[in-house]
Amino acid sequence: MTSILLVMRKGYGIHGDHIETLRRLGLSVHLLTEVPQAADDPRFASVIRIPPAERESAVDRAIEYCRAHGISLAVTFQETDIEVWAAINAALGASTASPAAAAIARDKSRQRRFLAEHGLPTPAFLEVVDVEQACIEAEHMGFPLIVKPTRAASSMHVTLATSTAELRSRLTAIETLARSGAGNYYAGKIETFALLEEFLPGDEVTLDGVVIDGELHLGGIHNKMRMPGPFFEEDLYSLPFKRPEEEAGLFDIADRICRRLDLRRSLFNVELRKDAGGAYRVVEFSPRVSGGHVYRNIRDVYSIDLVAAHVASCVPARSGLVEHALRRSAPRMATCIKFVYRSGRVVENHSGPASLSESFVAYFPTARPGAIVRAAPGGFDITGLLSVKGLYRGPGDIERVEHGAGELEGALGLVIVNEAP
Repeated sequence: MTSILLVMRKGYGIHGDHIETLRRLGLSVHLLTEVPQAADDPRFASVIRIPPAERESAVDRAIEYCRAHGISLAVTFQETDIEVWAAINAALGASTASPAAAAIARDKSRQRRFLAEHGLPTPAFLEVVDVEQACIEAEHMGFPLIVKPTRAASSMHVTLATSTAELRSRLTAIETLARSGAGNYYAGKIETFALLEEFLPGDEVTLDGVVIDGELHLGGIHNKMRMPGPFFEEDLYSLPFKRPEEEAGLFDIADRICRRLDLRRSLFNVELRKDAGGAYRVVEFSPRVSGGHVYRNIRDVYSIDLVAAHVASCVPARSGLVEHALRRSAPRMATCIKFVYRSGRVVENHSGPASLSESFVAYFPTARPGAIVRAAPGGFDITGLLSVKGLYRGPGDIERVEHGAGELEGALGLVIVNEAP
């Protein structure tokens, strides 16, 4: 049986559909993770538990294990692990994304420079290495400004600053995150820890696809809830795309990014948002598929199986499955992902009565009982991810499934109490 290494130092708990696809392909999956509970997970042939450590240490441990066990391919679905994944595959001789491409994608300041260098649509930006200097330069850029970490994920600490005082406070919080080393976001020497960007007031979308032998194949484009700020919590990822007339232009931008990165075999995701003139600019991109339910919903709506296509293209014994996995149909249903945000101490967090609904697909609780969660403005924690489905006969059904997701959230088995004073 062919073995692969799944690199998920954290986050594997919300990628059950992805892992099931690996197993359906008849692969023996070995997990590299920091998660203690993974040791008893029967889905994995083995679990290589590593302590929270520098990226290089994780890479060295993984390469040693792969060479000792005849593993020639690593896979990841986690944003914070794309550099680890690329370095492992480079050492193993697997042609996926290069370490250089992963380094660009993992750091938003490098992304901005890359986009500008290749004439790809990017917002105006300023790299932040010092809080006070950034506050001075922000006066010349003009408020409001988007403030974001260079290496976080899931819109953590992405805010809209309307004054120097707000900017100073938010940059200080990002600098604290960067120096903490928490979450595998920042590691090693920290230089540019944040970005200031012009505010893009229009709609935002997320495009996911897969690159096979250098060619990008479209999976799907998710609609997203428009967030005016000051906080940008992700919410209401829905399919099918509401503006199909824009699909070709969005795909062209994504394809140009993939070609400039010289991706050979890789999953791919790019987020784009409209500027004041209605033109899309790139918010961020990554050689992975969007997390959580996105992969499953694209498969349910369009038939195309991005994970199966990617892995089969990298495993010679499964290459005959690529063509079937890439088959893409007209939309078969509407889907929506509702991000659940709460503040307080988690007492219960499960699907509850919501699972009895015909529209229910899945619920991923991302906070365990006893955990303290904080939604904006107090924090950036996601408490859970709810996915729902519905009939698709036309554009109106997309709004119906979005509304239904909000209603079904109320039926979750979710109990949150205020923190003790």
